[in-house]
Amino acid sequence: MPKKRKWEIEELKKTKAVTSTSAIVLNDRIDSFLETVIRYFENNTVENLHDVRISIRRVRYSMELFIACFEKKLFLRFYRKVEKLQDLSGSVRDLDVLLENVKSLAEKEKITVSKNLKERVLKEKSELEESFKIELMKFLHSKIFKDFTKEIH
Repeated sequence: MPKKRKWEIEELKKTKAVTSTSAIVLNDRIDSFLETVIRYFENNTVENLHDVRISIRRVRYSMELFIACFEKKLFLRFYRKVEKLQDLSGSVRDLDVLLENVKSLAEKEKITVSKNLKERVLKEKSELEESFKIELMKFLHSKIFKDFTKEIH
């Protein structure tokens, strides 16, 4: 028997009503995700990155409700990619928050933060953000993305 994931609900069975509902919800979540990704690529701001993170979480957590409605292997391959994107976007966002917190603390305590520290954090953020963008592009052009979105249409 396959291992049950912590978010699976054994009592949830694949029925026509649940399956059609899952397709509606996931189509909506994926469409919203695509819209935020387009905005992020057009205008690479902290706010747009945050919006992408939110849309990724909405896709992932909606998926967790509906695992019973889809072919499990395809579902889990897509889910793992979404999970990876969420982790990567979180790493980039963490550095944004770090910079905001350091700036706020420096202003509050009236101290100077090393220019070297800021540059190192910005360099790390830039490298992580580039990795995130590449992973986003690879995901959106992947066979798993096409197969899963075809499955839910």
